[in-house]
Amino acid sequence: MNEAMAAGEVVARQRAFFDAGETRSVGMRIESLRRLERALREAREEVLGALGEDLGKPGIEAFLAEYQFLLEEIRLVCGSLERWLKPRRAGSPFYFLPCRNRVVPEPHGVALVMAPWNYPIQLSLGPLVAAVAAGNTVVLKPSELAGASGRLLERLIGKCFAPEHVAVVTGGVEVAEELLDAAFDFIFFTGSTEVGRLVAEKAARRLVPVVLELGGKCPCVVDRTADIGTSAGRILIGKLFNAGQTCFAPDFVVAHEEVREALVKEMACLLEKLPWEEEMARIVNARHFGRLRGLLAGREIRKGEDDEGRLHLAPRILPDADWGDAVMKEEVFGPVLPVLGFSDVEELIGRLRGYSSPLAMYVFSRDEGFVETMMAGVRSGSVCVNDTMKQACNLDLPF
Repeated sequence: MNEAMAAGEVVARQRAFFDAGETRSVGMRIESLRRLERALREAREEVLGALGEDLGKPGIEAFLAEYQFLLEEIRLVCGSLERWLKPRRAGSPFYFLPCRNRVVPEPHGVALVMAPWNYPIQLSLGPLVAAVAAGNTVVLKPSELAGASGRLLERLIGKCFAPEHVAVVTGGVEVAEELLDAAFDFIFFTGSTEVGRLVAEKAARRLVPVVLELGGKCPCVVDRTADIGTSAGRILIGKLFNAGQTCFAPDFVVAHEEVREALVKEMACLLEKLPWEEEMARIVNARHFGRLRGLLAGREIRKGEDDEGRLHLAPRILPDADWGDAVMKEEVFGPVLPVLGFSDVEELIGRLRGYSSPLAMYVFSRDEGFVETMMAGVRSGSVCVNDTMKQACNLDLPF
């Protein structure tokens, strides 16, 4: 976008294109997304390089989470869109007969996508793909904390879409605030709860529908019947992927007191044995690095040393964590894993209900009754049993 162009001008341009009816064509939508797919395939090394520059992401991690996943999503959308958009017949009460009713999907208009820094490519293009597929024009605001990814997104979007169809707007907080004051028809925001509240307030003033993907403190509950070896490995993999900077990563572990010590011991062995510190992304910036260091208190089991200059925070377990600790007051969003204990299930459910509903809950148990009790007792966006994070990688499941 031309930096001199105000947010209102960008929205007006997008609205004129939408009102002209060009995005009504399903064929046009699919062809636009196919161009994006081809551009992504050609830019594979650029995508991985930008993610390495912004977050130090290991190649395989960046490939799976931010490149291949996007290609699969675009292919799913393109292959399913005509079926998804097909009008659906609806029934009628007998006293309206003879008549016919149908439900027809309609685009909102001009959509704003505000993306975070932790998955700067995937969480920019994923919502954008959905918005384009639905027939909207789009303004994308990437995170200013992932500059290399933002610059790459500008080039990719400019190559694949007319600027009045999809535009990329870069900048910091002032630009984001200006966009939120513009006349959008739909807002999709991914980020922190604190900023999400501000987005919701701005949207409410205009009665604009908004989707907020905010994360939260995703609990991981380990029952005494769980396979401790399997549980330890899967919890650590989920926690340390992207250095814990994932909105649905396990935030903390609550293990039954009968297995808590054994679980900590197994995780400590895995932490020591595997090269986590060599194959882990870095913390995004010095402010977040300092925030994470400020959450640490008491005994810790650590692999390696912190390197503030490289923004590398050594992965660690806090085996004696307590509900009142600072680390339990906010979303960790880093490679720090508090471990707490429980003995009474009802008390545990009460504790977990004290937090706002997270995107995910993880339950490790071989007792189906315990799993059902946790699912019924604690509200969350998703539940994954005896594993972590897999539910968000399945495109056949809603997220």
